[in-house]
Amino acid sequence: MRRDLWVLKSPKLNILVAYPYMSKSVIKMLNENKNDIRFVLDSGAFTAWKSGNPIKLDDYCKFIESLPFKPWRYFTLDEIGDPEKSFKNYEIMLKRGFNPVPIFTRGEDLSMIDEYYKTSDVLGLGGLVGTQGNKGFVKGIMKHIGDRKVHWLGFTNKVFVGAYKPYMCDSSSWLGGLRYGSFTLYLGKGKTITCQRTDFSKKPPLNIIKAIKSYGFNPLDFAKESSWRGGESVNGKINGQSVVRENLDIEKKLKTLKFSACATSSALGMLIESYKKEKGI
Repeated sequence: MRRDLWVLKSPKLNILVAYPYMSKSVIKMLNENKNDIRFVLDSGAFTAWKSGNPIKLDDYCKFIESLPFKPWRYFTLDEIGDPEKSFKNYEIMLKRGFNPVPIFTRGEDLSMIDEYYKTSDVLGLGGLVGTQGNKGFVKGIMKHIGDRKVHWLGFTNKVFVGAYKPYMCDSSSWLGGLRYGSFTLYLGKGKTITCQRTDFSKKPPLNIIKAIKSYGFNPLDFAKESSWRGGESVNGKINGQSVVRENLDIEKKLKTLKFSACATSSALGMLIESYKKEKGI
C-alpha cells in the first residue's frame, strides 16, 4: 500500500515516550489503548545524559522485549557526543534481532546517512533541540536526505514541516504554555490562536470566544481560578484537544506523522481523552 493511502486510512493518536519515563502506569495506559495509539519509544539518551545516569544497552533491549505490546517504532540507543558508539549500539541491536530507527546527529560524516539507510527505511535526525543554527542544519541535511523517510527529533517548526513534509517529527513543547497561564488553539489550515490567562479577567475578544466554543468548552469556565491549575485543568484539556486536532490535520494534509512527547501518565491520559473526543469514541 502506498504510504499516503496507509497514513490516511489509519489516523491514530501519535505518542512518543522516552524510556526513562516508561512507568508502570504509562505502560498500562499505552497497552489499554494500543489500538488507538501509534506509539514510538525513544531511548531517552539525551534525558539520561543531562541527568548523569547513562542507560545500558542491554537494559534497553530487555525492556523492549518485556513490553506487553509492540511499539510501532523505537529508536536505537544513541550516545550523546559519541557517533561511533551510537553506530556500534545500532549494529549490536540489529545483531540481536531488533529493528531500531538509527539516529544521525550533527557532527557526523554525511556518508553515515547513506550507511544507515542501507539497513533502515527511516532515519532519525538528532541534535536539533535548543541548538544554535538548527534551522540551517535541517536545510543542509535535507538536501542530502532528499525524499527518503526521516524523523526530526524535537523539531516541529511549522514552516519547515510545511516545506519539507518529513515522514515523522515530534515535540514535547505542547504543554509548555500551560506553565505560564496560556494555551494555544488550532483553528485549522495551519492557523492557531494563543489565549492568555489575562484574557479572561474581563470579557475576552470574540475570536477567542468562538475558538473555545468550537472545541465544545464554555468560555466562562476560563474565568475560574480552578480552571488553570492541576493536570486535569480545563485549560490543560482544551490544549490537549487542540494538539490532537492539529496533529490529525497535519497527517491528513501533509502526510507527516507528528508525535506528541509525554513524560507523565497525566499528560498521556489528557491526550488519549482528547483523541477520543475528537474521534467521537
